Amino acid sequence: MNNAQKIIDKIKGENIQPRPEWSFASAEYIKWGAFMLFISIGSISFSIILFAISVNGFDMLQHFKHSKLESILVILPILWLATLILFLGGSIVSIMHTGRAYKYSFGKWVGLSTGISIAIGTLFFITGGAKWLEHKFETNIESYESIQEKKTAIWSQPELGTLSGEIVEVAGDTLYIKDFKSRFWTIDISSAFIAPKVVMETTEQIKLNGKKTGDAIFKADQIKPWEACQ
Repeated sequence: MNNAQKIIDKIKGENIQPRPEWSFASAEYIKWGAFMLFISIGSISFSIILFAISVNGFDMLQHFKHSKLESILVILPILWLATLILFLGGSIVSIMHTGRAYKYSFGKWVGLSTGISIAIGTLFFITGGAKWLEHKFETNIESYESIQEKKTAIWSQPELGTLSGEIVEVAGDTLYIKDFKSRFWTIDISSAFIAPKVVMETTEQIKLNGKKTGDAIFKADQIKPWEACQ
């Protein structure tokens, strides 16, 4: 018995029926739908990472007494970074199982998926979508650590050279502030660089780089507005 006859007998014996064309088309649509879903979530994750960077800024890395990698991980929201990697990987896996996967190499599909996520994520960030979504997570998910909370924690480490709070009084080369834990600080600003956008008036919120020199005493090297990124 030749191979062709064996195959015919197997089809007859197991009553194998041809799959309808719509089932293949549906499977293809599902794979492309999964690709678009993964890309969308990856884009949102990337946009929120951009928002986190815009809020915290990379300029503070030079003041951290950690390695560059540790400092970057402090600034970036780990949840969204992990989500970006996970869903970017999912988009690549789903697209590689479509009927068109053979047209490009694996590396090109990785580049395409990454490029689309970055482009859409950047647009979502520019239009304010990331800020809006971050606020929704902050207000609706109790266990979620918001980027603003992370920022406050980062800029409330006087032992590591960061301090932030609200101006209470300005007296010549001395500044008095109340930090976000309601502790009062005396700040020496005699040799500090004060960013042009800083409003040195009471109730204004600021962030400082410098050195803790005593109990509730801090010598500032740089003073920047709390909200603006410089």
